Amino acid sequence: MMCERSSVGAYDLHNHSVFSDGSCTVDELIAQARSAGLAGVAVTDHDSLSQLSAVRACACAAGYPVLAGVEVSAVCAATGRKVHILGFGLEATPDGSGPLERMVASTLHARAANTLWQAWTIKHAMDAGADPLEGLATVGVAEVDRCDPDFSLDAVARACAAGTAPYKQHIMEALTHLTYTDTAYQPIYRSLFRGRGIAVSDISYPEATDAVRAIREQGGVPVLAHPGQMDSWSIVPDLVTAGLMGIEAFHPDHGPAEERRARELATEYGLFVTGGSDYHGRNGASPKVGERFVYPDEAGERVAELFAREAALA
Repeated sequence: MMCERSSVGAYDLHNHSVFSDGSCTVDELIAQARSAGLAGVAVTDHDSLSQLSAVRACACAAGYPVLAGVEVSAVCAATGRKVHILGFGLEATPDGSGPLERMVASTLHARAANTLWQAWTIKHAMDAGADPLEGLATVGVAEVDRCDPDFSLDAVARACAAGTAPYKQHIMEALTHLTYTDTAYQPIYRSLFRGRGIAVSDISYPEATDAVRAIREQGGVPVLAHPGQMDSWSIVPDLVTAGLMGIEAFHPDHGPAEERRARELATEYGLFVTGGSDYHGRNGASPKVGERFVYPDEAGERVAELFAREAALA
C-alpha cells in the first residue's frame, strides 16, 4: 500500500488543457492547482508549441507558477512501443522553424487528418444505417443509444475548437457526451478504435531519441514521461545518450515498483525526477490536478531553475 502523500507545497508537472485533449482551460487547471495547495503546476499539451505564450499569459494574469511545456509523441523503433517525452523551458519561434516545432507539426498534421477520417467513417456508417458499434454487446454494454444520432464532423470541430488539433477524445465527446469514467465510455471507445473497430487507424511518430535531440536543440529540457505506463525502460540508455535530462517517477499508472525503478534510473544516469497527474479533465482517468506530484526536494535544483526561468520566458 502506498504511503499517503500531501500535495501541499509540491509540483504537479504533467497536465493537459483544451489546447490538446484535455477538457479544462489553463485558468481552470491553475485554479485546481491552487486549491490543491501545489507550489507550481505544468501544462504539457501534446505536440505543439504554439500555445506556450497563451499558457504563460494565463500564469502571469493569475500570478501563479506554471511551467509551459509540451508532451511529444514518439516511438522506439527497436521495440515498436510508443514513448512520450515531456519538454520544458521551450520557446516557439515566430515562423515555427525550430527543430522541435518542425517535428511536432508533422505529427499534429497527421493526427488531424487521421482523426477527421475516423470521425467521417463513424458518421458515414451512421448515415448508412449501420451500427458503428457492432459487437458492443459482446463486451457487456448494449447501450448503442448512448451515441448521439446527430453526431457530425461539425460537432467534432466544436468539441476541439479551442485546441490545436482534433483527437479521438473530441470524437467521443461529440458522439457520446460521456466522461472517461462513465461505465459506457471505454466499451464504446474500444469498439470504435481498437481491434476490428471501424475507426481503427494510427499515424507514424518520430523516433524517441530524435525527439529528445530536437527538444535540446530548441533550448529545452527533455523528460521521459510515465515509463512504467508505456514500458519505456529499455530505451532509457539511448535517450540519455541523446540528451535526456529527467524522468517522471510519480504518475497515476506508476505503483511503488515503478516509482522505485524510475528513481534508481535517475540516480544511475544523473537524471532529475518529476511527477504529475497526467490530468485530462473529463477526458481522462486522473480525477484532479494534484493527484500525483513531486516534492521540491525530490525534484531538485533543476526543476526550481525551470520555474525561475519561466519569468523570463513569459
